[in-house]
Amino acid sequence: MRLFIIAVLCLVFSVQANAANLKKGAKMNKTCALCHGAWGQGTTGAKSPRIAGMTRGFLVRILSEYRSKKRKNAGMVLTSGIHRMSDKNIDDVSTYLAGIDLRGDPRFDVDHAKGDKAKGRKIFMSECKGCHKKTGYGKPKKGIPALAGQQTAYIIRTIERFKARKRIHDDDPEDDLFDEMFPKKQDMMDLTAFLSTLDDIKEQRVATLPDGSQILGKRKAKTKVKAAVKATKVAKAPTEEDVPGASVNEITQTVAKMQLEVGITKEDAITAMRSRAVELNMKLVGEQHVSKALKDRGEKAPYLAIFQFCNLSDAKTIITNNPLYAAYMPCRVAMVEDPEGRIWLMMLNLDILVDNTMVSKKVVETVINVNQKMLEIMVAGANGAF
Repeated sequence: MRLFIIAVLCLVFSVQANAANLKKGAKMNKTCALCHGAWGQGTTGAKSPRIAGMTRGFLVRILSEYRSKKRKNAGMVLTSGIHRMSDKNIDDVSTYLAGIDLRGDPRFDVDHAKGDKAKGRKIFMSECKGCHKKTGYGKPKKGIPALAGQQTAYIIRTIERFKARKRIHDDDPEDDLFDEMFPKKQDMMDLTAFLSTLDDIKEQRVATLPDGSQILGKRKAKTKVKAAVKATKVAKAPTEEDVPGASVNEITQTVAKMQLEVGITKEDAITAMRSRAVELNMKLVGEQHVSKALKDRGEKAPYLAIFQFCNLSDAKTIITNNPLYAAYMPCRVAMVEDPEGRIWLMMLNLDILVDNTMVSKKVVETVINVNQKMLEIMVAGANGAF
């Protein structure tokens, strides 16, 4: 796959950016992009929040908590390799993501909640402004995250988890702020309706890109800007480095791979993938046991089997946008044996379907959603969990 990076018109980096390895951060972000999008934009729904533009300190803290298992998301941890990240790895990818500024670009507008924006503004100014600032973009030096620009469904789910004490707010297990703020779900809808209007504010920023170049952004106040994010081709790809997470290899498009964990047999993995696919409404539409067929013909070959999955609704959305994408349907997971006898699961990342340029928002989100489902199937297979 041709290597692209994001040349962002207006980025914000903290002073730590000078010490961070942005090239390595960009490389590690490829595994994040499998679920959160190439620009870290996230998607509608509660599974993929926006991670672009989150404060560096907040990202460092959250990733560290996943690494220590204080927070749990086995699929995300395995895919991204958080459990194997060093402090420097976490700093690199956090600084890179913190620098992506999507504000003001209509292609990245979050969906507006069906709420009363005026009432939501009153809630925000009364209860949230003190920590998250009037702009809604948090306090980078204190690691307080942005609320503005965040996916609506994710904010609502987070508030519900705060209320249920399944997630701790402000490091205070006894914090009952959300019980008082949101006696009804409509109050959450009102707040998110207001928050969804806050990502149009522009400030002058200096963008430091992974190749070391800088772009000076122009000040834009209360207006949308066109094409704030551009895809810029890098003349020479960075050298291959060991980074945590599902390996991302560049051929003609991105390939994600995971090794079966110790003790998991091929049969365990196949059963787990089939079971998880059913749960995700991804129909198993085909299997090719290639090495077995070759063995039946008297030919020796390393183990190779291919499993094809499809969600009819998602396929329709993608192919309706461009019939050419039918060549990539159905989605496949290959189980293959390497020369050392290790068994791997591999899949094509569907980023080639959008070719690193923005197509319709619905198609981009569908592609990311399919990626998530396929990764969940792979994680189940690698763990043998079903």
